[in-house]
Amino acid sequence: MKRILILMLMLLGSTHINAQTMDVSCLYETLETNNKQSHSHHIADKSAVKWYFWRTTNDIEVSNAGRSFGEKWTLTDKNEVIYQALYHDKKFLLDFQPADLKILDRQSNWGTKRTLIPKRLLSVLTITQQGEFKGYKMVRYEGKYAGDLYQIDWLTELDLPAKVTKKALNTQVTIELKEIFPLTKSPYKQVDTEKYDDMDYADIGDNESHPIVAQLQKTTGIGYFHQH
Repeated sequence: MKRILILMLMLLGSTHINAQTMDVSCLYETLETNNKQSHSHHIADKSAVKWYFWRTTNDIEVSNAGRSFGEKWTLTDKNEVIYQALYHDKKFLLDFQPADLKILDRQSNWGTKRTLIPKRLLSVLTITQQGEFKGYKMVRYEGKYAGDLYQIDWLTELDLPAKVTKKALNTQVTIELKEIFPLTKSPYKQVDTEKYDDMDYADIGDNESHPIVAQLQKTTGIGYFHQH
């Protein structure tokens, strides 16, 4: 009986740890390298962008490192996804309902949003290495998909990539996890949008004179922006 009790406590403890690691805060960096040839010289243009990723059971949020723009996806009780474009520098947000996303042909795959890459991609790659990354179990996948070469270091306990490298003909894109924390202990806090001016996407047509809406339509357009 004592041995069974100890085993139950261990299982309960493991469940608690897994539940905690589901709610995470991450700092990622995306590095894109474009290789060009100019007068017999090789030129590599590199562009690095850091961004934040926060995930709970029903919410996923990303933001650029400058905290000027972010995006949020929320899973409803009906398993539908609501999307918000967060203009932090303007203290303004746009709400997209599931019907809006359907009209725009921008429905979000919740599974892909929460794992950052399609899990089906892993199924066509080959496991080449196993190890650890920042204390978490890591499995390396390598192979070719749709003509591109991939190397993915996958954190099995978190369902998140530690590193993704995609090589095309003249381009290489690397997404690398720099820091990861339990959400409650993260130094990277989500911006409070409680007092933001908000608008439904369906109401944009009736509010073209709104100063922020007018500005966005002139500079960036308004819509669904972020793709990793």
